Amino acid sequence: MHLHLVRHPAPILDKSYCYGSSDVAVAPGTLELCCERVSLLLPRGAPIISSPLQRCADLALALAQALDIESIALDIGLQEMHFGSWELRAWDDIAWAEVEAWNRDLLHHAPGGGETLLEVAQRVWDVFDALRRGDDAQAIVVCHGGSIRMLRACAAWHAEHGADTAPDSSAMEAIALRAAADKRDIGFGELITLEIDALPLIQR
Repeated sequence: MHLHLVRHPAPILDKSYCYGSSDVAVAPGTLELCCERVSLLLPRGAPIISSPLQRCADLALALAQALDIESIALDIGLQEMHFGSWELRAWDDIAWAEVEAWNRDLLHHAPGGGETLLEVAQRVWDVFDALRRGDDAQAIVVCHGGSIRMLRACAAWHAEHGADTAPDSSAMEAIALRAAADKRDIGFGELITLEIDALPLIQR
């Protein structure tokens, strides 16, 4: 199957702020432009699954209208990482010691008391697994930069280990660290398509 991953348009806050799972609105004028451009590249009739945060959900709804799709599905598993007390703070205002504590233990330290990277990996894998087990040959996923990196890491692990294999705890750690090591910039409104093997249908 093909997963068409779309990052949300630019939000009203710039990258100097930590806004993770905060429900930040899209910058004025960017939603329409993003939808107009991306809708031309997407298949009609494919289901749309979105993070429930408005910067994603608003784009998903606009794409559904442009592609004549009746409805969208919202999945909390696609939300960006929750940064706890860091949310909506300028990165420069967050103590360096707190950031270093996270850097020393990327998998298990919860920045700002929010989520750990391992928790994010597990919930994103659950979304990925549900999509590959579905009946659709294509799906459109509107989410966040961190979610896209994690989905790519899930797809890479899946490709290496086969469609019938589920990740154990050590494999989930490997998926999380692969996503953390993915430094490729993902632009606002960028479309990335992953080709993955769906689980074979069981003959009855």
